[in-house]
Amino acid sequence: MKIVEIKGRIAEDDSIILPPGVLDSMGVGIGDMVHLAYLSHHPVKQLNSYGEFFITKKGIDSIGEPVEAPDTAQLSVPHALLEAAGIPLDGDLDITIGDGYIVIGSDDPLQRVPSELRKLFGDLGISPEVVRSVLEGGGEDE
Repeated sequence: MKIVEIKGRIAEDDSIILPPGVLDSMGVGIGDMVHLAYLSHHPVKQLNSYGEFFITKKGIDSIGEPVEAPDTAQLSVPHALLEAAGIPLDGDLDITIGDGYIVIGSDDPLQRVPSELRKLFGDLGISPEVVRSVLEGGGEDE
């Protein structure tokens, strides 16, 4: 399996404009139904946590059921990789395993905020907990 990336544009009506031939290569055409799938870390709301989605012809159910790892399974991630990705060594990880790939990221939505913005929020007196709550879609109670 190989992940291939293409670029498209968002039109003024919020539709997605893809390069010519992309849908044709998927075996779909004008008017055909396609499915959009995305990853959500939020326990209640169906938020697109990564800001990414996948277009499928038959939906994610056609891929098959995800395989749960046994309780005894262990995954060791080298510290150098975590540090290079900006993931704290003591942070919780979100691990997604697919057919031929593994995606490892921080389970903390605050880690997806650029450090400059985290500093700005701190300078404004906005606590990391409040920022995290907003990112998770809960906001702050007033």
